[in-house]
Amino acid sequence: MLKEFSFRKVGDFFFPRFDPLLGDHVPPTVVPASSNVKRPLNPVQASLKRIEEVRSLKTKERWFVFFAMLCGFCISAEYGITRPASHAIFLTTFSSLGIPWLWMATVPLNFIAIYLYNRFLPKLGSFRMWIAVSLVVVLVNSIAGLVLPVYPEFIFLQCMWKDIYILLMFKQLWSMIHVTIHPQRTKYLYGLIFAMGTIGSCVGSTIPSLAALSMGSETLFFFTLPLYSLLYWAFTKAFSCSLMTRGSFKKEMMDNPSASEGVSLIRRNRILMAILLLVVAMQVSAGFMEFRFNAYLENAIVDKDLRTSYYGQLFGLTNFLSVGLQAVGSFVVIHWLGLRKTHLLIPFILLGSALCSWIIPTFGFISFSYVIMKAIDFSLFSVSREMLYIPFGLDEKFRAKAVIDVFAYRSSKALVSLSILALQAVSGIYLLEVASYVSLSIFVLWISIVFFMLRHEQYGYRS
Repeated sequence: MLKEFSFRKVGDFFFPRFDPLLGDHVPPTVVPASSNVKRPLNPVQASLKRIEEVRSLKTKERWFVFFAMLCGFCISAEYGITRPASHAIFLTTFSSLGIPWLWMATVPLNFIAIYLYNRFLPKLGSFRMWIAVSLVVVLVNSIAGLVLPVYPEFIFLQCMWKDIYILLMFKQLWSMIHVTIHPQRTKYLYGLIFAMGTIGSCVGSTIPSLAALSMGSETLFFFTLPLYSLLYWAFTKAFSCSLMTRGSFKKEMMDNPSASEGVSLIRRNRILMAILLLVVAMQVSAGFMEFRFNAYLENAIVDKDLRTSYYGQLFGLTNFLSVGLQAVGSFVVIHWLGLRKTHLLIPFILLGSALCSWIIPTFGFISFSYVIMKAIDFSLFSVSREMLYIPFGLDEKFRAKAVIDVFAYRSSKALVSLSILALQAVSGIYLLEVASYVSLSIFVLWISIVFFMLRHEQYGYRS
C-alpha cells in the first residue's frame, strides 16, 4: 500500500501554499504515485516560471508594468533626495526632543488630508486627485528650498507634509496597480514594482550622500520639480494602460460619498481591521527605534550638512537591502511560508534585531537595527501588506486603504510621541532604556494580532 502513494514535499505540511485569488491556504494532501499531479516547484524553477509569465504578458500589460515601475522610481528618487535634508535640518533646528511634537502635530494635518481626499475623490476621480496632490508636493518643496536658508523653522511644516505626501503618492499608485494587475500575478509583479521603487531610492540617496556638503542641504529641495515632471508623464502613460477610466471609476465607487465611509468599511471588515492594527504595530515599533536612532545621531554628528550626508548613506544602505528583499526575498518567503506565516515572521526578525541593539546600545548597533527595521518595512512588510488588499473592491482599495496606509500609518507616531513625553516625565535620564522595554512589548502584541486575527479561513472574504 505504501508504494502506491507518494507524499508531497515536506514543506507543504509545514508551510501551506497560499492562493492570492481565493485568499486561502491549500492544505497538504496525499497524492497517488501514479497520478499526473505536478509537484511543487523549487524556488529556482518557480523564478524561471515567473520570468516566462512576465514575457507572456500582453503588450498593453507590459507597458502598464513598465510605467508603474517608472512611477515608483520617480516617487522614491525624489523622496530619497529630500528626506535626508529634511531630517538633518529638523534635527539641527529643533533637536531630537522636537520629534515627538512633530509627530503629534502631523495628526490634524493627516486628518484634514484624508478627509479632503475621501471627500473629493468620487467627484474629481483618481487621475485629477493625483494631479492635485502632485502640485501641492512641488509647491511646498519649492517654497522650502527658497525659505529655509533665511527661516529654518519652516522645516517643521515641510516635515509635517513630507510624512503625508509620500504615502498619498504611493497609495494612489498602488490602488491603480491593484485594479489592473491580475491577482495570480501579484506574487512576482508586486515584488518587481516595489524593487524598482527602492532602486529609485538608492539612486536618489546618492545625491545627498555625495553633494550635501558642496551644494548645501536646502538646495536639494529643488530636485522635486524635474522629477515630478517626469513622474507626471509616466503616471499619465500608466493610467492610459490601466483598467481604470474616469467614467468606470465613478460608477464602481459606492453611492455614499461621505469622507467617513473609509472608516466604516474598516469597522465592518475583520481583515481590514487586522491590516490597520498591523500597520499601527509596525509604525509604533519603528517610531521608538527612530527616536532612539536620532537621539544617538544628534550626539555623534553635530554638523548639519554632515548629518544630511550620513542620512543619505544610511538610507542608501537601507534601500540596497530592500531591493534584494523585494525582488527575490519577498517572493521566496511568501511562496514557501504563505501570507499568514510571513506576517508572523516579520515581528520575530525585528524582535531579534531590537534585542541586539538593547544588549549592545552603541551608535553602530542602533544604526544597524534602524536599517534592518526600515528595510523590512519597505520590502517584506509592504509587499505582504499589499497582498492582503487583493480580494477587495474599489471602495476598500481607495477609501479604506487611504485611512489605513496614510492616516493610520502616520498617526501611529502620535502614540509614540505621547508615550515618549510620558516616559520622559517619569523616567528622566533613563528614557531610552525604558523605551526599549516598551518596544519589546509592542512586538509581542504584534505577534498576537497576526495569530488571532489573520486566520486561514478569513483570507480574501469580505464581510
